[in-house]
Amino acid sequence: MKQRHMTLVAATALGLSAISGCAVADDGYFMSRHPNIEAADFNAQQAIERMRAAQLANDYDMGGHAGRAIQLMREARYEMQAAAEAATR
Repeated sequence: MKQRHMTLVAATALGLSAISGCAVADDGYFMSRHPNIEAADFNAQQAIERMRAAQLANDYDMGGHAGRAIQLMREARYEMQAAAEAATR
């Protein structure tokens, strides 16, 4: 039963990340030219997914800190995208 719950949590987090990732993602041109930034962006996205899973597992009772961490990671992803674009110019 616990395995099924964790699978559901992971699938939900993955689905939500696909939706939220659209706001930051580009056509991959800038990121693909900067593999270190691309790797950092991937790790940030993974962190967002894990925080969402933690929120779900804790019935969203995390004092707003998880939500703030997710927002900060989204901002970091935006800055990574901007850094890749600036470095490409």
